[in-house]
Amino acid sequence: MTAEPADGSARNGQKRAAPRISARAAARREEILTALMEKIARKELLNPSLREIGRAMEMEAAHLLYYFASREELLECVIMRWDEQSHASVGRDGSTLDSFADQVVRNMAIPGIMHLYLSFAAEAVDPAHPAHDFFLKRFAEVGAMLERNIRREQEAGIIAPEVDPARQARQLIALSDGLQLQSLVNAQVDAAGDLRDAIRELRRFGDRGVGQ
Repeated sequence: MTAEPADGSARNGQKRAAPRISARAAARREEILTALMEKIARKELLNPSLREIGRAMEMEAAHLLYYFASREELLECVIMRWDEQSHASVGRDGSTLDSFADQVVRNMAIPGIMHLYLSFAAEAVDPAHPAHDFFLKRFAEVGAMLERNIRREQEAGIIAPEVDPARQARQLIALSDGLQLQSLVNAQVDAAGDLRDAIRELRRFGDRGVGQ
């Protein structure tokens, strides 16, 4: 899939500069973002074009560009807001490998958001796509968080010291995203349960030691 320049997308990976807007316009931008998230969560929109978003919001597509620089920026904002809400739901204990699995439960309870994330990420595989850098950064941030937690459990003697934290973090991200994709195709797939099993196996590996 590719971006849609005719619908307000940026070309060749170059984003339009975000417009400078007033406080009133910023409030309207927030209203649009909130309403769009609700429609995506209800699966009324699935990886929509700018025109489809405009129709759903009863706005001209071009008018949306007053509040958001492009379709890609708007969808990035949806994912970032979802991430913010996910981080807030973690609570005082902060992120852990277990909370990473818990977030999958939250994601699959609102499959429209996960459908958007997976579809949009697939588009952004192209280095020229406007959201390519956004997903590069997001994967790096999630990977860094998982690495920290793996190292923390290695220091606590829960995970074997021989485990490569960076590689294991990439594998957990791949497993999480792949399982959530499968669960969208087949509701019988327990994405969170399978991810928790992988985390438990990682910890058992530390208990019994390498090569034993």
